[in-house]
Amino acid sequence: MSNQPTRRPIGRDQRGAVGTLIVVWIVVTVLIGVAVIDTSSIFLTRFRLADVASTAATQAANAYRGDHSVQDACAAAVGSITSDDPAVQLAKKDGCVVNTVTGEVTITVHKAAKTILAGRLSFTKHYAKVVATESNGPSTL
Repeated sequence: MSNQPTRRPIGRDQRGAVGTLIVVWIVVTVLIGVAVIDTSSIFLTRFRLADVASTAATQAANAYRGDHSVQDACAAAVGSITSDDPAVQLAKKDGCVVNTVTGEVTITVHKAAKTILAGRLSFTKHYAKVVATESNGPSTL
C-alpha cells in the first residue's frame, strides 16, 4: 500500500455548482423582468391617471362656468372620469374641489395599477395604489 492520496478526476466536484449557478441566474432574470413590468405598469397608470384627472378638471370647470353649481361641476367630473376609465375612482375626501372665486377645479382620483407582484407584497403594495391630483380652470374659446 502506498501513501499517495487518491486522485479524483478534475471537475467532478463542480458539476452541481454549474447547475446551481444557472438556476440562480434564471431566478434573478425572472425577478428583474417582473420588476421592470410592474414598474412600467405603475408609471403608465400614473401617466394615464393624470390625463383622466386633467380632463375631468377641465370638464368640471367648464360646467361650473356655465351655471355656477358646484354639484353640477362635480357631476361633470364624475361623468368624464367614468367615460375615460370606469376603474378610476374619485377620491372620497376632497376628490372634487371648486374654487368659486376663480372657477378652478381640483380633481383627485385613484386607481390600483395592474401588477404581477408589487400589488401583492405588503412592502410594495402602496406603490401600486396610484393617486393623481390635477387642477384646471374653464377653457377659453
